[in-house]
Formats: sequence, structure tokens, C-alpha cells
Amino acid sequence: MANRIGWDVITHSGAGLIALVAGGLMGVSNVARGIFCVLMVVSAVSAVLISWRHNAWVTGHWLAMLPVIGIGIGFFLADWGYYLAYAALWIAFVHFLYRGWQSQQAQP
Repeated sequence: MANRIGWDVITHSGAGLIALVAGGLMGVSNVARGIFCVLMVVSAVSAVLISWRHNAWVTGHWLAMLPVIGIGIGFFLADWGYYLAYAALWIAFVHFLYRGWQSQQAQP
């Protein structure tokens, strides 16, 4: 049977990509901010499930929870938390692209 991408991975990556767009719009739309927040929670929960399912707990997975912490700060303390979450999401996304590029360079 061929390797397939699981729904957990599709959910995680889809939520993250859409959150990049929604986060970019959250400064002009409260709806976009709400969508961003929900997608960040979906992405975080799916990341934990993926890590648990594949027994792949690494430091980077815990650092990927920074966007959720930013959402919490934004919701309970100050609006800058949402922007912290958005910045952390971009850092995670660029890191993901870099690691993908690195793994391609390592292959013969």
C-alpha cells in the first residue's frame, strides 16, 4: 500500500496555511482575527495529536505552541498577543520550509 498523507497532517497544514492569510487580515477585520484564533487552536491540537501518534516529541513541537500562548495573551491580556502569535506562526512556517529544503539537500 502506498504512503498516504493522513487527515491529521492535512488538517494541521491546512489550518496553518489559512491562518497565515487570516492573520494577515486580522488588523482590519475582527472576523479574520476570530478565524485566525480558531485555526491556531486547531493547528496546535493537531500538532499534539501528530506528535503523540508518531511518538515524535521534539523541542520544536513545544516551541510551536507559542502561537497558542500568543492567542491566550491576546484574548485575556492585550491585543499584542495576537500579533505575537502571528509572528510565531511565520517563524514556524519559514522553519518548516527550511527544514524541507535541508532534507532535500541531504538526499543523494
